[in-house]
Amino acid sequence: MQQPNTASSSATRQRLTPKIYSSWALDRAIILDCACPGLLASTLYFGPTRRQAVFLLLASFDWLGQAQIASRFRRAIEGAVGPGQSDAAVIGRAILLLRRPRDLVRALFGSVPNGLLGAMQRLGHDPVGDPGTYEELQRLFFSDAPADKRRVKVLGQIAGSLVGAQIEIVSLLDPVLLHPAFVANIYETKQVAELNAALAYVRARCSGATDEAVRSSLARLKPGDHRSTLYKWWIHRFDRLPRTLNTRGDPSLVVLGSAEAMSDAGRRYANCLKSKVGEVYLGNYVYIEYSPAAPEPGVIAELRVTTRGFLLEGLYARKNCKVRPERAAAVRRKLAACGVALYDHAPDERDLVVAAAQVLNQYNFAEPDNIGWGVEFDEPPANDFEEHVTAADEAA
Repeated sequence: MQQPNTASSSATRQRLTPKIYSSWALDRAIILDCACPGLLASTLYFGPTRRQAVFLLLASFDWLGQAQIASRFRRAIEGAVGPGQSDAAVIGRAILLLRRPRDLVRALFGSVPNGLLGAMQRLGHDPVGDPGTYEELQRLFFSDAPADKRRVKVLGQIAGSLVGAQIEIVSLLDPVLLHPAFVANIYETKQVAELNAALAYVRARCSGATDEAVRSSLARLKPGDHRSTLYKWWIHRFDRLPRTLNTRGDPSLVVLGSAEAMSDAGRRYANCLKSKVGEVYLGNYVYIEYSPAAPEPGVIAELRVTTRGFLLEGLYARKNCKVRPERAAAVRRKLAACGVALYDHAPDERDLVVAAAQVLNQYNFAEPDNIGWGVEFDEPPANDFEEHVTAADEAA
């Protein structure tokens, strides 16, 4: 006795399971079903590609009109006998007679561009977006423009299913960002304006962000990488400050004006300046290196950007140690001469305010920006094995 083919039976049951759809596509299918009874029920059993071909047809009501569509289908199904000769009846009968999605698309638009059927198959069983989404799908695949061919190629390179919004996304996205690994992580058209603006900011802040360089960085993306990965990579290559301090020719004040300069200073001062690159890139902070003549040690000044200029928030010696008071006072004077605002205290005599602060356990009140810890060393300790290990790890 021959055993039944379980896999084949399962596939048959799956094909025969009706899949409903809704929204504008259902409304238009009902109109056709009134003129061609049974059409709607039949479409519930169509596979994804044939179903999407029908949705494309229904959407084309908006830019072709039923009369034009019916005229094209009359030629395609000439000789086929069926009830009713109205436009809706002819369209419904064509959907049933032209069983292959390829034949339906060819009858409607005259040809079947490469990749279109594959894209429709990956869109699934449900309508994607509104009729405008399908109009853009048709425009992209039938376009001869090189830019549109590039967009179609990217849609074909995206792994797995397509999100309907990605059809419009590839049209709205800055052409430089058209990379399958990048587009695959964008699911809503409202995200595109933000991504385009972020790229414009990269171009403004990074002199090396040419179109070729951005495409090269996109090529480094791996499947599954978040779309922000690209922008985080460029943060560490900025070399144009949103705002900078006019040091008025003082050679001892050096603006750390690039990610590279900040990373270098972070290594020399053994601190976390490298982690502050994003804050500087976005214009929240500016860091100044007080670089006097040797052997006096340098100081890092942290300036907060405000609507009225810069405010000195902190002074840091090497390893984020507290800066000696006399050196901190000298740096403050230099920065104040450049227009940097300094913290102030209550309008009373300084000694009275300091005494009141100490009673209340408000330490460092007199010099609030001198906020390191430990003791500042004029010279780094000899044979500091830990520092050498840290420097080697950072260099690696």
